[in-house]
Formats: sequence, structure tokens, C-alpha cells
Amino acid sequence: MRIFRKVSITILFLWFITSIVMTVFGTDLFFPFDLKISESEQIYRYKTSRFAAGCLLAYAVFRYLFSFKAAPSLAIVLNFGVFYLIGGLLFGYRDNIDPRDMQHLLVVAFLALMVWFELRQRTRDDVGRFRRDHF
Repeated sequence: MRIFRKVSITILFLWFITSIVMTVFGTDLFFPFDLKISESEQIYRYKTSRFAAGCLLAYAVFRYLFSFKAAPSLAIVLNFGVFYLIGGLLFGYRDNIDPRDMQHLLVVAFLALMVWFELRQRTRDDVGRFRRDHF
């Protein structure tokens, strides 16, 4: 199971890098590997991404203001995935989005679950050791 989680997270990392490079060169890449989607689906995904990014930043500032313990680096990816799912479901319901346009949320949920399992396993492995892997 550990190898499967690592492979899933590696694929997610490669997708991030590919998406960044394609955006720099002027080609939009939508998750998971959609080059052409309808304009309404693009707007839906942009709203969802903006919601997730805003929630993630608010969460980070909240943790800073109330002096919580620093979160592991991978927790940022998990939190963005959770906020993306919440925003996707919220905007999908509010804007009456076709369920076929929301299928990418299943992939996001799967990857967020793999990241969550990896964080749990890493926590178990690191008990009793001092590690400095914080954002």
C-alpha cells in the first residue's frame, strides 16, 4: 500500500509540473489531463480553484494567528484537496452543474485520500523522532 501511495503522490507531482509548464507556454491543462472543456465547466473549475486557494490561505493565516503547531508540507496538498472538494460540491449544487462535469472530483477525492493515508503513516513512522518537515 505504501508504494501505491507514493506512486499516486508522484503522479500528482508530475501533473502539477506539467500543468505549470503548459500554462507558461500558453496551453491550459485541466485536471485530469483535459485540454478542451466547455466554457461553463472552465468557469466552474476556476471558481472551485479560487475558493480552495482562498480557504487554504485563510486556514494558513488562522494557524499562524493562533500559534498552532506547524503542519507537515504534504498537509497543504491535503487541505487544498479538501477545500477543492467542498468548493466543487458547493458550486456544483448552487450552479446546477451536470454531474458529468463534476467527475474530476472523484479523482481529487481519491488523491486526497492517498495523501491523507501517507500523512497518517508518516506520523506513525515519526513517533519519537525529531523531524523538521514543516511548511
